[in-house]
Amino acid sequence: MTISVEVQKSFDFAADLVKQLITLSTAIIAITVTFAKDIFGVSGNCVSEWLVASWVTFFICIFFGIWTLMALTGTLNPPNQTQESPTIQGANCRIPAGLQILSFLLGLAFTITYAVKSL
Repeated sequence: MTISVEVQKSFDFAADLVKQLITLSTAIIAITVTFAKDIFGVSGNCVSEWLVASWVTFFICIFFGIWTLMALTGTLNPPNQTQESPTIQGANCRIPAGLQILSFLLGLAFTITYAVKSL
């Protein structure tokens, strides 16, 4: 089975987007955990529910990102080779990708809400 350049590029772009969201989620978690005390005055057991909610949703975003990368890989190299051209439009790719994007946006909303409320 040969894959057209356009189809290959669509997989490359989708994988790059997923990797970027994983990287951003990881970075936001790391920065807020590391600097929460210095920036927002969080001390010890005084962590806001908004901050915890943002961490949880970013972890969920990372989970869905890994799922999406696995789905993209499985679509490009399925166990039972068919003659159909692979596509990123299948539900096995779209569902985890959509959930990753939604959880990333929700995590951002929680982080911004926490930052605004802590000022």
